Amino acid sequence: MPARPVAEAEAGRTAARRVGRPAGPTAQGAASREVIVDAAAGVFARLGYDRARMADIIEASGMSKGSVYFHFDSKEALAVAVLEDRHERWIAAVESAVADVDAGQPRLSRLLPAMLSLHREDPDAWVISRLTQRLADAEPTRDLAAAVTRRWIDLVASLIREAQGVDVSAESVDAAALATVLVGAFDGLKMTVDVVGTGDRTDDGRLLAEGGAVLERMLFETVGIVPAEKSRQKSNVRPTSSRAARVP
Repeated sequence: MPARPVAEAEAGRTAARRVGRPAGPTAQGAASREVIVDAAAGVFARLGYDRARMADIIEASGMSKGSVYFHFDSKEALAVAVLEDRHERWIAAVESAVADVDAGQPRLSRLLPAMLSLHREDPDAWVISRLTQRLADAEPTRDLAAAVTRRWIDLVASLIREAQGVDVSAESVDAAALATVLVGAFDGLKMTVDVVGTGDRTDDGRLLAEGGAVLERMLFETVGIVPAEKSRQKSNVRPTSSRAARVP
């Protein structure tokens, strides 16, 4: 499994602590905090960050005003917690998706499909994408949004470096630079689909998958590694599934 970017993770947690209170040491405190964060994510998804009010989040959580404000003293603090929590889950999910296959081409083949699946299957995905951009434009939370993006870049770069290390045909392209371009293109794709899409999760997911396939071809062509599907075709070996190189 690629190494987790510990410094960026700690930077994100530090930024979150600056604008919100950490959960108490008890299991009950942690559970209450999770309920509030999930409620906030749902309210942000339904109303958008700007229209959402603390009163809406308190009502959605089913908890008292005092309990909510004990953990989070502002809507901004809640937005930071939602952002950190969801990206933490997603990065862990992508790491898990690539962990059980060999380094190199197999892991690269899992990367974008795993990232795309998050946005197809998680109902909070679209609002978190918008929230990340929103927080990146605000001075108090810019560092956290930047740290989250750097963690994605580090994850992608680590997989590219692994591929370069095990595949003799791989090009000596700068892994960090390519990862930055790929993450930027992926974020741009999400925002574009959000703007031009129909709002239907199935239709928008299909459009996102088609764009993701283009990004995957760009990744493999730039690194200089032949995807598994094309490799089997060149060897005249019939692939076991036509879905091998597609988004699951």
